This record gives sequence, structure tokens and C-alpha cells, in this order.
Amino acid sequence: MFVSLDLRKHAEDLVDKARMAPSLHNAQPWTFRVRSNAVEIYADRSRAIPVLDPDDRQLLVGVGAAVFAIRLGISVLGAEPSLALLPGAEHGDLAALVTVGPEHRPTEAETLLAEQVSSRRTIRERMTPQVPAPVREGLTAAARLEAATLSWVGDPEARRHLAHLVALADRREQADPRIRAELDRWVGGEAPRYGSGIPAEAPGPDASAGGDMTAAGQDVRGGWDHGGRPHPTPAIDPTEPEPTVAVLTTGGDRPADWLRAGQALLRVLLTATADGLGASYFNQPLELPDLRSRVRDELGLPGFPQLILRFGRPVGGWPVPTPRRPVCDVLRP
Repeated sequence: MFVSLDLRKHAEDLVDKARMAPSLHNAQPWTFRVRSNAVEIYADRSRAIPVLDPDDRQLLVGVGAAVFAIRLGISVLGAEPSLALLPGAEHGDLAALVTVGPEHRPTEAETLLAEQVSSRRTIRERMTPQVPAPVREGLTAAARLEAATLSWVGDPEARRHLAHLVALADRREQADPRIRAELDRWVGGEAPRYGSGIPAEAPGPDASAGGDMTAAGQDVRGGWDHGGRPHPTPAIDPTEPEPTVAVLTTGGDRPADWLRAGQALLRVLLTATADGLGASYFNQPLELPDLRSRVRDELGLPGFPQLILRFGRPVGGWPVPTPRRPVCDVLRP
């Protein structure tokens, strides 16, 4: 049975939730058009980060996270969302079309996830590392629901390999003035004044806190402390007693797969938030093609690595949210 649900009456609320999705450097590279029976989600390539993300892979991961938020919003309104990825050209700006389907009674799980959208945070401060096995299993299952795999990096040797690759990638990115220039634009620059980017006070005290995934993923200071000196603490500790680092992979590596990765990411993050967990990100080696292939090979991953995440409970409490663009800026007429 199809419902007489006019999405235009809920347009601002749907977009208000979707704009809370994570994105590379919190660039928020999306716009939305809400019709009576569907939501169109567009990739806004004017907000691309071309040096760090030349193929728009991370851009589309962020857009995919916004797509999941739209799907979740329609579900809790009482309709089954029907999803079409890239309904036009593969590299076109229309990334997804979410259409109202049959009547749907929201499950407790969907309602719980929807309640976490505004609470989710990237944790740039220190976190307690232990995540119980049942919680890890729940996060793994959440990724699987979105056709992705969350592989926990628990073996000490694999963790050493990954820590080395993160540090190597971080050094190489630090040495690239073009990447530094992009970072200066989005982190602590003008962007936060206009509702995007990352405020200067947000990155946290040291590189061991991990990365930013409102930035889809890296230490937004590039691994330097506030004094301008390299911080000696490794980002990933191979000796941690519990595996809190995981890699999100997809079976393919095309634009549609990147959108799927983003949907899996937000489902995983909302599931983690419901369990009192935050996440930080170590995506530097995935931003360099040669190191990305090494992550896959050295960790024996089942697919293409899209994101590297660390989960934990914030030691210093939950941070304030990063800025967001006004709904009127991202809602198309």
C-alpha cells in the first residue's frame, strides 16, 4: 500500500538532518531538491578538494552519507524509501534519487538511528580504546546492511603495517604544499565563518587523537601539535589490547561504490553513537594511490578500502558540532 506522503511538507526537516552527514574537511559537497514523492541528491563539485581527492572519491563518500540520512528520514516518516544511485550519467551531478515507496512502519532500530543524527560527533580528542566484541559485531552488521565490509584490524602485525602506512602517508602529505594550501582553506581559515570547514580550535591536542571525518578523514593538523612540532605519539598503537581500528571496504571501486561506502559509513557511525562511541579517521594512506593498494594487500582486505576508522569513548566528553551550512543554502527550489 502506497502512502499519500508529500515530502515537500517535510523538506526542511529532511535536509536539516542530511546536512549533518560527514564529509571531507566538512566541505558539505551536496545539494538537495525535494519533490512531492522523491528527493534528488546532487554532488556539489564547487566544493571539491581536487588535490587531496582528485577523483572525487571522498566527495562521493560524503554525498553517500547524506543519501543514507535522506533514506532514514523517509523511513521514519512512514514510507519505504526506494533508492536509485547515479540515475543519470555516472559522473553527473545527480548522485541519487530516493523515492517514496509503500507504507512502512519504522522499526525501533530506525527510530534509534534517526535520533543519533544530531548527536554524532567526530572525536578529535583522546578516546578510551576498548570496544566490546558484541558492539564490534553490531558495527560490522551495520556495514553489511549497506553492501560494505568492516574489517577489524586486530592482529598486532597488521596494526604495525597500518600504523607505518598512516605515518608514511602523513609525512608525504605534509611535504606537499598544494595539500597544505587546501588544508589552510578548510581548517581554521575562512570556511568556518560560512558554515563549513573545521574551526581552528576543533582539531584537538595531538595527532594521537586521530583524524577528522567531518573531513572524511584525516588528522586535520596533518599530525602536528599546536606548537608546530611533530607529535611523537603514534596514531595507531599496535599494542592496544582490543582492536578498535577497522577498515571499511566495498566490492567495487566505481562512483556507485563510493556512494555505497558513504551510506555504510553513516549507518555505522549512527550505530556507534547509539552505543556511546565516537570515531576518528586515519585515511591518509587511502589518499595516495600506491599506499592505498598497500593497505589492501598488507592487511589482506576483502575489497577496496574506502575508510579507516578508530572507535572509542571520548575521555573529555562530547565536542561541540562543527559548523553546518544553512538549509536554504543546500535546498534547491
